[in-house]
Amino acid sequence: MEPALASAPAGTSSTASGPPQPSATPNGQATPAASAPKHPPPLFPLREFLAKGGVAALPRTRVVDVGAMFLDEAEEVWRPLQRRGHCESVVGFEPCSEECDRLNTLIDSLSADGADGGSSSCVFKFLPWALGDGSRGQFRRCSAAMTSSMLEPNIPLLRRFVQLEEVTTVVERSEMETRRLDDLLPQIPGRGVDYLKIDVQGFELSVLKGAEQALKDVLVVHTEVEFVDMYEHQPLFADVDSFLRGQGFVFHRFVSLHGRPMKPLHLSANPLQPISQQLWADAVYVRDLWELQSHSRDQLLKLALILHEIYHSYDVVLHVLQKLLHCNVIGCYESLRKLVLSQF
Repeated sequence: MEPALASAPAGTSSTASGPPQPSATPNGQATPAASAPKHPPPLFPLREFLAKGGVAALPRTRVVDVGAMFLDEAEEVWRPLQRRGHCESVVGFEPCSEECDRLNTLIDSLSADGADGGSSSCVFKFLPWALGDGSRGQFRRCSAAMTSSMLEPNIPLLRRFVQLEEVTTVVERSEMETRRLDDLLPQIPGRGVDYLKIDVQGFELSVLKGAEQALKDVLVVHTEVEFVDMYEHQPLFADVDSFLRGQGFVFHRFVSLHGRPMKPLHLSANPLQPISQQLWADAVYVRDLWELQSHSRDQLLKLALILHEIYHSYDVVLHVLQKLLHCNVIGCYESLRKLVLSQF
């Protein structure tokens, strides 16, 4: 599992990020919730503007995190939303059982770090299951836990790049039945998902195919995608993009682009700094972005908060809030528009 970008506002390209050097976190172990660098805050507090506009109570978001391992390079993408009190629940799935156990030991510190404090501010649940399309397969545990996958690492390709073979070598194999997110909805508070994050090392399309019912309510999908077959026979970005567009989602942005130097070139000062070849990225999709026809008032508010707190997508936030303006729900749109314009 590759670390999420957090050292710059979401949406900023960071080709130097990616799987850590073997000397950093060689086992991909989970770390205390407060140890990872925090996302930078947005330019302005949207909650206060919404309150001035007559929105007294904000709906809270239901998050599902597929491939939920915490790394110390960056905090999880949903953390800004949770930290500011906008999450109702976070349900994570992590098939590396010891990593899932560590996640569950962090629940108290995660809750204490929320805006409202206390365990009642957000419900956390981490489950040791691999999500997919319900089929049975082989789970490959790799030398760096974050690169473990239901797919076989494509070593002949990976060894062409600096320090990729070292972190993707399979050390253990086990039979595992994947579970469909659609079948697990009863175990999710509210029986629905607003924000879906996926980081499963080439297995993203199988997860999405097992979540077609859940996707009908999902507002934003944040998924890792690959541009080359880092895992054998894996679907690539084009395949994931085609599927999500078929489900009514619109590509919004890449949060980050990652690569590695191709051998024989080796930069001694920064061996992981890519030269030109892009290998993988995090991609963000928004359901029905252009028209927002099927969104309720609460869904529009949740969408605006997700895009604001996590991605700093201020122009799209205004587009979403304009829909509320047409419904006479928000009265501060014009002052908010002027504030955004003044920042650029």
